[in-house]
Amino acid sequence: MNKKDLAEPFYHGFEKILELSRNCKFSDCTHTNETGCAVTQSISEGTLSEESLHHYHREKNEADYLSSQKNKTKAIDYMKQRKLFKR
Repeated sequence: MNKKDLAEPFYHGFEKILELSRNCKFSDCTHTNETGCAVTQSISEGTLSEESLHHYHREKNEADYLSSQKNKTKAIDYMKQRKLFKR
């Protein structure tokens, strides 16, 4: 299993951010401080809450950390428990 396998299930609950991110200037945008970020622009415009982006970053950081773990079974079990991983 690689990061790409985990990417789609991660966005469950963050569909609006995924949709907005397709309009970012850079394909590897982290939605933090890049110029041309559609996600941070939508926060400035009031169409996305800062809280939503905060939750996104928290969950993404956790998912990235877990996907880097050597014990993939334990990581996947944890993600299932947190509802971050779906088949």
